[in-house]
Amino acid sequence: MARLAFDTGGTFTDFALIDDLGILHLHKVLSTPANPAAAVVQGVGELLVRPGVKSSKDNLQILGATTVVTNAVLERKGVETAFLTTDGFQDLLRIRTEGRYDLYDLKIAYPAPLVPRDCCFGIVERMAADGRAITPLDESSVGLIAAELRARGLTSVAVCLLHSYKFPEHEQKVGALLAAAGPELSVSLSSDVCPEIREYDRASTTVVNAYTRPLMTQHVERLEADLRKDGIVSRMLWMTSSGGVVPSATASRTPVRLIESGPAAGAVAAAEYARQVNEASVMSFDMGGTTAKLCLVPNGEPMIGGELEIARHERFHRGSGFPLKIQSIQMIEIGAGGGSIASRNRLGLLQVGPHSAGAVPGPACYGRGGARPTVTDADVLLGYIGADSFLGGEFQLDAGKARTAIAELAESLGVTPERCAWGIHDLVNGTMAEAATMHAADYGVDPSTLPVIAFGGAGPVHAYGVACKLNAKKVVCPAGAGVTSAVGLLIAPVAVDVSASLPMRLDRWDADAVRDVFARLEKDGREVVLQAEVNADGISYARTADLRYVGQGHEISVALPPLDFGADAFVDELFARFETNYAALFGRTVANSPVEAITWRLRASGPKGAPAKTATKTVRGSARDALKTHRPVYFDETQSFVTTPVYDYYALPQDVEIKGPAIVEQVESTIVVGPRGTAHVDARGNLIMHIQ
Repeated sequence: MARLAFDTGGTFTDFALIDDLGILHLHKVLSTPANPAAAVVQGVGELLVRPGVKSSKDNLQILGATTVVTNAVLERKGVETAFLTTDGFQDLLRIRTEGRYDLYDLKIAYPAPLVPRDCCFGIVERMAADGRAITPLDESSVGLIAAELRARGLTSVAVCLLHSYKFPEHEQKVGALLAAAGPELSVSLSSDVCPEIREYDRASTTVVNAYTRPLMTQHVERLEADLRKDGIVSRMLWMTSSGGVVPSATASRTPVRLIESGPAAGAVAAAEYARQVNEASVMSFDMGGTTAKLCLVPNGEPMIGGELEIARHERFHRGSGFPLKIQSIQMIEIGAGGGSIASRNRLGLLQVGPHSAGAVPGPACYGRGGARPTVTDADVLLGYIGADSFLGGEFQLDAGKARTAIAELAESLGVTPERCAWGIHDLVNGTMAEAATMHAADYGVDPSTLPVIAFGGAGPVHAYGVACKLNAKKVVCPAGAGVTSAVGLLIAPVAVDVSASLPMRLDRWDADAVRDVFARLEKDGREVVLQAEVNADGISYARTADLRYVGQGHEISVALPPLDFGADAFVDELFARFETNYAALFGRTVANSPVEAITWRLRASGPKGAPAKTATKTVRGSARDALKTHRPVYFDETQSFVTTPVYDYYALPQDVEIKGPAIVEQVESTIVVGPRGTAHVDARGNLIMHIQ
C-alpha cells in the first residue's frame, strides 16, 4: 500500500509520498488557515498526478500532522466550553496550584482560563481519596446543569471530579447522564482523557481537550469527506505529541494529545537521520514559517516526558501557561520562523517576532499583500534565498518588495537595508542558539558536542549561523529537508500512550495491584493499535513509572525492568534505576529516603515504517556539473557581499567536497554553507556540513 503523509504548518503544508514502487516523492503548498483541509486536498491531488508517481487512489494510506488543536488554544478560537467539577471547586481553573512562576513579580499574570467563570458548574458529590463516597452523587444536580447548558447553547463539556483518576464511578455516571440529557453534547471526562493525579493539571488537560474536540472532529470529517469526493477513501492516521500515529477516531476523541504533532514528527525523522550518519546523539533543529523547534535526541531516540505546557504568558517561564498531562517529545519552541515579523521595539532596538505573517498575507516577498518585513524577506535580501528558485522556481519571490519592507524598518533604526537584514538574520540565529543552550543545559548536555540535524523550510538557511553560535562542528541537512516532518510521519509507528495513577511505596510493593494496572493499560492500548490494522503479533509494549522520593512534589520517569512484578529482584532493580536516573539529573541521591511510584505508563506500538529512497535526478560528475549560477551573498565573516556559487543539490555527486561560501538549493529548502564550512552529499542523500 502506498503511504502519503502531510504536515499542516502555519505557512506551508508539506507532503511526502512513498509510492507503490517504494520511491519517496515530496511536495509543498501554501497553507489555508481558514480551512486547513483545503491545502491538504490540493497537495494530495497535485502529488498523485505528478510524473513518475506510481500510486492509485484506491490503495493509499494517509497520515497527518496538524496545527488545528494548537492554533485553537493559542488564538482562543476553540468552542465555548463548560467545566463541571465537584461542588465547591468551581474556581479550580483560576486558583490553579497557587504557585508563582516568578516569586518577585508583583504584577504576575497568567493566561485567562479557556472557560469563563459563569460556565463553571458544581456537581453535588464528593469522593474521598480512599474511594469512600462522602457525598453521594446527586443526579438531579446534573440534570439542572444539563438544562442550563442547553439554555446557553453550550455543546462541549469538560468534567473533572475529585479523585476520579482512581475512582471514576461518579464521573462516568455524570457522563452517562449528560449523554442521555443532551445527545448533541461533546463530553470529555478526565478519567478518560487524563487518569492521573494532580487536580489542576488533570482539569487543565481535560478542558483543552473539550475546547478543541469539536474542531478536530469537524476537521477530520471534512477532510475525509473532501478526499472521498476526489475518489480517495483511506483510513487516516494522525501523529500524536509522543511520536506515534493513531486512528482518526482516537485523534478526534482526545485531540489534546495532538498539540505537538508536527514537531513530534520532525523529531522522529531527526532520530532516523542521526542513525543514517552514525551519530548516537544529535540536536534536532526544525525551523518553519512560524516557529522553530529544538529537540535533544540522545542515544538515537527523542526524550519523552509526561507533561507539557502551552500558551505561556511568559515564553521562557515554566508555570505561566496551561499544563497538560500528556506524553510528549521534550523540545523547546520559540516564535522564530521565516514569517516572523521584524520591528522596532519601544527602546528603539530591533525585535523579531513573536507575531508572524504566516501564509496569509505572508512575507512581503510573497506578493500576497504582506508589507511588514519578515525573516524570509531578510534572507532574500541577503542572497541566501533565490527569488527565482524558491520552491524549485514554482513560486516566484518579489525581491523588490522584500527590499522595500526592510528599507522602511532600516530607516527607523538608522541603518542600511543590508545591515538591517543581517541584524534580523543574526538576531534570530542568536535567539535559537540561546534556546538550544537552555534546553541542553536542562539535561546536563553541552550543545557544542552535538551535530545539528537541520530541516524545515528555513532550518537549512539558518543552520550554519546557529551552529557557529553553538560552536557545533557538524550540520546534517537531509534530502527533502523542507518537508522532513512529513517524512517523519512515514517512519513513525502506530503507537498510543496510556497511563494510570496508583501511588505505591516500593517498600510496600503490591505486585497484584501493579499487574492489574498494566493489564487494563495493555487492553486499552491494544484496542487502539488494532484499530489501525496492525497485526496483533506485531504489537510491542514499553512500560515506565513516574517515581520520586516520599515527600517530594515531582517525579522522574523510569523504565521498568523486564522481570516478574512479584520478584524481589524487580523492586531492587527498579530502585537502582531510579537512583541512577536521579543522580544523572541532580548530581546526588537522597540517602535513607523511601521511594514511591505515582503513575504507571504503557506505550503500545506497532513496527516502525522503513525509510524510502528519494526520487531525485542525481547526475554523477563533478561539483562543476552541479553549478547553476553565482549570486552576491552577505556573510558576516567578510562583512560584505561575496560572489557565491549556487549548486543544484540534486546534481551534486556523492562524497565530492564543496567549500564555503556556497549555496545549495533543494526544491523545498536552501542550504547556506558559510565561509568556515565544507560540505558533501553522502550515499543516503544527506548533505553533511563540517564547520572549522
